[in-house]
Amino acid sequence: MAGIGLAVLVTPALRSQLRTRYPWIAVGIALLIWAPNIVWQVAEGFPSLVYIANHRDSGGGLVANLVLIGVYLFFLIPLWVAGLVSLFRSAALRPIGIACLFPLVLFMFVGMSYYAVGTVPIALAQGLMAVARVKRPSLRTGFQIAVVVACALQLFTFAQLTLPITSPDRIHSLGLDAKNELFADSVGWEDVAHEIESIYGNLPASERTGTIVVSSYYGVPGALRIYGDKRLLPAVVSPQLSDWYWLPSDLVATNALMVDYQPSDVTWMCSSATLLGRLTVPYGVQGLEQGAPVTFCVLKAPIAQDWSRLRNFS
Repeated sequence: MAGIGLAVLVTPALRSQLRTRYPWIAVGIALLIWAPNIVWQVAEGFPSLVYIANHRDSGGGLVANLVLIGVYLFFLIPLWVAGLVSLFRSAALRPIGIACLFPLVLFMFVGMSYYAVGTVPIALAQGLMAVARVKRPSLRTGFQIAVVVACALQLFTFAQLTLPITSPDRIHSLGLDAKNELFADSVGWEDVAHEIESIYGNLPASERTGTIVVSSYYGVPGALRIYGDKRLLPAVVSPQLSDWYWLPSDLVATNALMVDYQPSDVTWMCSSATLLGRLTVPYGVQGLEQGAPVTFCVLKAPIAQDWSRLRNFS
């Protein structure tokens, strides 16, 4: 939205349209549709902005984003750059170039570059148009062959890095868990669920009563709800992202199994904190839960009282 707004402001032909009523009617309709979301963001302290800013501490930032672009667009970078240059060289298409480049530059530093991924096909399409307009037939043919080869190589690479076509037992040996966190975090959830279930089941009966499961990451509650035995498991909650808002209002607990928390992480909320074990993900896949600590915490106060301090929007 900001990129489109900037493009309009710096382009005289578009800027003149702001003197008519139609853009403002459109803005009014958009704001009306958006109003419930805006009110919620204001009331909750703009959590979406907090989340985007936190990406700088969880794999975002300039260097990480440049690496991400290099990996996912490696063979097509020349075509992509040619498209962006072509957009800016055309007076008619320059607003589109601005609208594409602005979010890309912004999210290089704040958030993740893939937030602007929707601009990539636009630049690639314009790159193809630029190749098609090369006047020398031999040079144009050479560029076209290069584009076809680059697309084939990129498709093969992209498929290996993004599609679930590699068996789980080969993900780590091929290094795919290091290249794509979605691969790393797609393995072992049934095992994780059963391991937590076993740790909880091995607690003395007196300690199981009043014990809940609190996970630093929202994946564990999802795994337990799908693979766990709901007849045996207690309430399972997570303070990460949207799950933070779903703490049951009537939840009563005296103890908590804290997944992905070291005892030292939760001494502020526990009268005692004991490390009971660590989770193991099969095939050595280095996902979020590989080696994750499971700590038994005797709560000092009701969990709702400490919930705001546990909030994790990264």
